[in-house]
Amino acid sequence: MADAPILVLNAGSSSLKFGLYDRISAAGLAHGQISRIGAQARLHFGATESDISAKDHSAALRAALARLGEVSGPPSLVGHRVVHGGEMQAPALVTPDIHAQISAASPMAPLHNPPALTVIDTMQALDPGLPQIAVFDTAFHAGNPAEATTFALPEPLRQKGLRRYGFHGLSYASILRRFTDIASQPLPNRLLVFHLGAGSSLAAILNGRGVATTMGFSPLDGLTMGTRAGSLDPGLLLYLLKKERMQLDELEHLLNHESGLKALAGDGDMESLLRRDDSAAKFAVSHYVYWAARHAGSMIAAMQGLDGIVFTGGIGENAKAIRSRILERLRWTRIRPERQVWVIPCDEEGEIVQAVKGFAPLPAKLDPSLR
Repeated sequence: MADAPILVLNAGSSSLKFGLYDRISAAGLAHGQISRIGAQARLHFGATESDISAKDHSAALRAALARLGEVSGPPSLVGHRVVHGGEMQAPALVTPDIHAQISAASPMAPLHNPPALTVIDTMQALDPGLPQIAVFDTAFHAGNPAEATTFALPEPLRQKGLRRYGFHGLSYASILRRFTDIASQPLPNRLLVFHLGAGSSLAAILNGRGVATTMGFSPLDGLTMGTRAGSLDPGLLLYLLKKERMQLDELEHLLNHESGLKALAGDGDMESLLRRDDSAAKFAVSHYVYWAARHAGSMIAAMQGLDGIVFTGGIGENAKAIRSRILERLRWTRIRPERQVWVIPCDEEGEIVQAVKGFAPLPAKLDPSLR
């Protein structure tokens, strides 16, 4: 059992990425994704795609395990991506206490933590003795300086955990882990990383350590995103609550699902927008580029300069037009695209493997009260 593979699970708001990895070499053995969980769920496994029945993340996990069971025996442990870990700064075995902390952070990441908990609970019900390790996106940014993480709010509120946390940490950590091998040169002293996808953020990495990032208390802050507006004046939210009499649930839905590119052009998918030729699509793309470059200036200031840029994430890796337009707005940095800009694929799952492979399997069953 000790040398059985590692199972990695990455639960999104309507998706579940899954994969098996060799415990010793960390090489991928099998991987897949279930997208559009709900009425139109679709399984992507290897080179095949098919419609499946998966009304929720629990059903999606069962479908994923059934497919993985066709190619491998049971895993030795499970690694989960958890977007918001609160004060957690390192991977942790999921115990009742860790489970409670993940749950307590759910209001700050309502699209991500609840699905992760559903997957954890389902896995625990299926195999109570299987160790499950939570790996937190927020941990990468835990060492950011206090000036970068502290809100200028009264101390009693700050003592309750109201601070900037930052996200996409697994993506950023995976860039640092693989940079030298991919780029065939040392890591630049002052590196700006664009993680651009449905959710987008930037990280300033100084001498190999994160010092600033654009997302804050929640994944809503920072850049324009697929369905999230990015940075907003808090006064606007007060206005919506008081003058427009918007209910809290309505406001939460607006901020998470109906803003960003979708609000500007009716579609949150960048690939679709780049194919369109209408003014709304062109403006949405321009807005996205403008704010990515504008926030980049803030990250560069945090590092007091810039030596290199990395693009990652679905948009960062695949949308050359977006990369070119952002770099054009950053030409004042005198960064040379042919020598100081890299496109590196996101590898969150690989980072989870690296984080959890040292955990020894436990012979005792986990406490059933975890559920």
